[in-house]
Amino acid sequence: MLNSTINEGISMSHWRDLLNHGNDNFHNGKFQEAEYCYKEAAFHLDFLWSADTTKVQLLMAWICTYHNLASLFEVQNRPDLSLQYLLIPHKRMLLESKSSDCCDDTKLITHNALNITFKPILMFSERHPVCNSCLESLSDFKADLKFNQLITH
Repeated sequence: MLNSTINEGISMSHWRDLLNHGNDNFHNGKFQEAEYCYKEAAFHLDFLWSADTTKVQLLMAWICTYHNLASLFEVQNRPDLSLQYLLIPHKRMLLESKSSDCCDDTKLITHNALNITFKPILMFSERHPVCNSCLESLSDFKADLKFNQLITH
């Protein structure tokens, strides 16, 4: 009962409105306002997706919101912070895809989401210097993705 009451308070249109306002602020150079909107949207999306981990739309919007934050900090020439916002969804998808607490559907969804979270990190590493251990981790993960794709097909 409590979850349904809370979910009603956090509507689908609310996070969409926050993302739209964040995008408008971003494009108008109002970076603090954009950051606030993106972080609020991420909070709401995290809550909603945690309540129903099979809703792919919510997960993709959550990942997109963190990628928006990464872009926001990258255009402000803050690459360290930008990378952190790329890593948050990627690390979470890694944890969720390996979690024994998740149902098989959620594991499949989060495993597939790893492709979406990994590519921006790889592209970021081509634009900005990253530490050697990060480069090794990226290389290892890229090899794992290729291996898993071969097994899947």
